[in-house]
Amino acid sequence: MTTLDPDTAPVAEESPRSPELAPLAAETEGYDFKGATFDLNDPADREVLCFILSQALFGEATGVYCGRSLYAARSLEAARFYTRQARQELGHLQLFADIFRALDLEPMPPHWVIRLLSSHNNYYPLKVLMEHAIGEGMVLDIFKDLLLQTLPDADPRVPAIKKKLRVVVREEAEHVAWGEKETAAILRDKPWLRTPFMGLVDLQLSTLPALVSRLKGARPDHPVLAQLGPFVEHVRERVRRQGQKLGFYPERQPPRWKRAAAMAAGAALFARSQVARAHSQLDKNYLSELGFKPNARSR
Repeated sequence: MTTLDPDTAPVAEESPRSPELAPLAAETEGYDFKGATFDLNDPADREVLCFILSQALFGEATGVYCGRSLYAARSLEAARFYTRQARQELGHLQLFADIFRALDLEPMPPHWVIRLLSSHNNYYPLKVLMEHAIGEGMVLDIFKDLLLQTLPDADPRVPAIKKKLRVVVREEAEHVAWGEKETAAILRDKPWLRTPFMGLVDLQLSTLPALVSRLKGARPDHPVLAQLGPFVEHVRERVRRQGQKLGFYPERQPPRWKRAAAMAAGAALFARSQVARAHSQLDKNYLSELGFKPNARSR
C-alpha cells in the first residue's frame, strides 16, 4: 500500500470564513481526554482507530448529499452555501483517504448507527436540521475532541494528519453554523416543527450507546476507550443545548408521555421525508433574490 509523504501531501483549500458563521456548537467547551492517546503500533488500537476513521470516511462520502439541498434551497445565499459545501465535502473525502494511506489502514464498512444518522431525506427542513446542524455538529465533536486529542503527536505521521484534520474542522464548523442559522429561520416560518424536531433528535441520540459498545468491546481499561461513555454523554448534552438555543428543545426535560409523543411525531416526519419530493424554490424567487420586481410571467 502506498504511504503518504507528510511533507508533500496536498491539503484542502481553506475557504474564507464568514464572520457571522460562528456555530452555537462551538460555544460549548470540548471534552477533555486528559492526554489519553492511541498507540499506532498496537494492532488492537489500530483496529479501533480504523473503525473510527471508517465511520468518518463514510460520513464525508454522504456529506455530498448537500448537493440535493441545492435543488430545494430557499435563497441564493443558501444555494451559494451548498455549492461551496459540496466542493469542501469532496475535498474532505480525499483527505480522509490520504489519512488511511498514511497510517497504512484499509477502510471498514460503516456501522448501522452511522448509516442511520447519515440517511438521506428529501424534506428540506429536516435535511437542514439533521444533516447540516445536528449531524455535522456531532461529526465536529469527533474530529476536534476525539481525533485531534487522541492521535499521538510523537508518531512522525501524526502532525501532517492533524494539519489536514484542522482544515476539516474549520470547514465543518462553517457547515454547522449554516445549519443552525437556516434551522432557526425555518422554525420561525414553521413553528409546528419544534415538537417533531425534538423527538427525532432524542431518537437519534438514543442510538449512540450502540456505537460506543462496538468500540469499547473487551477493553474497558484502555485510556481512550474507557472515556467514550462520558464523551458520548458530553455530545448528547451539547446537542440538547444546541436544540435549546435553536428553540426546539425545552430547558427542562419534559414528562415521559410528552417525549414519547414527540418521538412518534419525529419518526413520522422522518418517514415522510423518505417518500417526500423536493420542490425547487429558486425558479420561483430568483427575480426578487436578484433585486428585481417579480411579474406574473415569472411566477
